[in-house]
Amino acid sequence: MEKWKVITQPGKPEDFALQTVQQAIKPQRQTKLIQDENQLLENILRTLLQELVAAAVQSGEKTMQYGESIDDGESTHGQLPRLLDIVLYLCENEHIEGGMIFQLLEDLTEMSTMKNCEDVFGYIESKQDILGKPELFARGKLVMLRTCNQLLRRLSKANDMVFCGRIIMFLAHFFPLSERSAVNIKGVFNVSNETKYENQAPDGISIDFNFYKTFWSLQEYFSNPASIGVATTKWHKFSSSLMVVLNTFEAQPLSDEESSTNNLEDEAATFSIKYLTSSNLMGLELKDPSFRRHILVQCLILFDYLKTPGKNDKDLPPEIMKEEIKACEERVKQLLVMTPPKGENFLHCIEHILERERNWVWWKRDGCGPFEKQPAEKKTIRDAGKKRRPRWRLGNKELAQLWKWADQNPNALTDPQRVRTPVVTEYWKPLAEDMDPTAGIEAEYHHKNNKVYCWKGLRFSARQDLEGFSRFTEFGVEGVVPMELMPSDVRAKYQSKPSDRSKRAKKEETKSAANQAEENQIATPAREADVEGNRPDLEAPAAPMDTDVANVSPDEHQKQTPDTDGGQEPGQIDEPDPDQEADHEPES
Repeated sequence: MEKWKVITQPGKPEDFALQTVQQAIKPQRQTKLIQDENQLLENILRTLLQELVAAAVQSGEKTMQYGESIDDGESTHGQLPRLLDIVLYLCENEHIEGGMIFQLLEDLTEMSTMKNCEDVFGYIESKQDILGKPELFARGKLVMLRTCNQLLRRLSKANDMVFCGRIIMFLAHFFPLSERSAVNIKGVFNVSNETKYENQAPDGISIDFNFYKTFWSLQEYFSNPASIGVATTKWHKFSSSLMVVLNTFEAQPLSDEESSTNNLEDEAATFSIKYLTSSNLMGLELKDPSFRRHILVQCLILFDYLKTPGKNDKDLPPEIMKEEIKACEERVKQLLVMTPPKGENFLHCIEHILERERNWVWWKRDGCGPFEKQPAEKKTIRDAGKKRRPRWRLGNKELAQLWKWADQNPNALTDPQRVRTPVVTEYWKPLAEDMDPTAGIEAEYHHKNNKVYCWKGLRFSARQDLEGFSRFTEFGVEGVVPMELMPSDVRAKYQSKPSDRSKRAKKEETKSAANQAEENQIATPAREADVEGNRPDLEAPAAPMDTDVANVSPDEHQKQTPDTDGGQEPGQIDEPDPDQEADHEPES
């Protein structure tokens, strides 16, 4: 009992909690525990918590009310709430690890009965604002989620609906609205909720047993609307069964007097109702307006699911199925309006809920974007009127500062320490070192993977080393590195072979000769005429055009045939060919 004295000490936790921890642990730091010290303190607290719960069970008292009442200046608590308050204060002020309080609460719920768990959860609800602070929420949100889910598994869905609702409401307020763990991203239905009904008609039944089976078979589709999907066969089976039920509802309308006498749903009863499926109760259930509303609302939920389009066109129902869904939906809405009491108001409420559900579905399919928005800065009209747009000397702030900096630094261009364009041999040294196999540099750390470095180097090589830049198309970036920087065993890989050079030169020479011959053939019609004049033609007389060509001056001949000699310099005069003059001499 000595270790419990600190719990029974009166006063607020901030008056003695930190001093007690320092005396028990003797931490290296005065106000904050390190990892090993946090683990030691957590083991001590979990052991103390277990002993307190065991003592409460032996005494027969409730867990959260065990022990003498302790006054903290504002209210009185039992020993367990007092211990939790002390740990919560230490976690809130970051003296100990923030997730420790969540771990103690999880242990307490696991060691307590369901009646005691309701009191424990009442303590959690009272401390919701403190537990939801960012420094504590980040450390214990997963532990709190696990604690609440374990409580929901232990509770009865039929008998503990109020407690389950409290837990769900707490999670909804504790976690942000965009928390993905609570939105059912995949849209999975609870197919485990099966509705069992009779398959064989009992003796002395007063209703149509085929209608009974058809009616309760609809629950298979209501529990899993995805089973219908876009399959027309299943839809036809469902719609045919639904038509039978709707026809029965229309044939047996309810009056206001019957709704007041036959309403089986008591206002003080449990909120969740799972109707009995006995065939003997079928007649009474058909006269119950709340029972009809449950069935008709289930129909609207299923129709809304089938109409909501998915991201793919294949998820959309066919046009014929859409028209049938619309017709059935209008019929169900009309029956809801006819169902007393206040059928029209009830339908408006259901339509509003379904509209919000559609928005929720679209939000999930769009990736669950955050709802939280940063608060906008409030600007008054008076402040906006006084604020004037700044005027700069050179149009904007950057140019004005640059101009001012230039005036204050007149020697910036002549400063030897200023940034200059590097020499190619200096710039490519890091890449050349990476190419050396003896350096042992891994491929992922090579400078050739740096796109900015390679882009700058190619620009420098294009300006300073054109021959090296030309090797880029054949060898890549590593071929641009100057030969003198490459290791000796790597250099031979990037040097052009003599045979390749000779083949390339011969190919270029052949190509240039072919181009020259084509140009001479097109651009020298005078020489073509000379060739034709030299052909042996005994009967044709001497062409007068030959004489004209012979008498043309060199300048005029150059003007008429400008492309005769591609290598002729400007101002150069062609000398006449002796053989050509002999051909054009007059006969004696």
